[in-house]
Amino acid sequence: MTVHLTTSMTMGSETEHFEFTESGQLIRLNGGQVYLRYLEHQDNQETTVQFRLDEDRVQLDRRGPRQTRLVFEAGSETMTRYQTEYGIIHLGVETRQLIKKVEFTNHTGSLQATYRLKNQGQVLGTYRIQLQFAP
Repeated sequence: MTVHLTTSMTMGSETEHFEFTESGQLIRLNGGQVYLRYLEHQDNQETTVQFRLDEDRVQLDRRGPRQTRLVFEAGSETMTRYQTEYGIIHLGVETRQLIKKVEFTNHTGSLQATYRLKNQGQVLGTYRIQLQFAP
């Protein structure tokens, strides 16, 4: 399956865009949980990426040089820990928009998430993820 991800990050007046096309797999476990997994290749490094696609929330785990776990729940703020070389930073993840479509039988789907990262109430940046996957 092909996974196409576009991410934009806006911090202040600057916006950066990243785009990846990777090979991935869609998995449904016995309990019904649906996961999209793939390896992201950037700057000669591999990062394991996993999206857990629940009914009303999405969890994004990235395991590589830095480990990240973000939980998106539309209209709410969740907390996460971000590991840096200086230690752990506690961040708020304020999900502004979450649109998800998964057709497991066809192994196709899409995800759109718009969110803001906050540190002690101060907005660090606004992010937008657009994800599409198909055989």
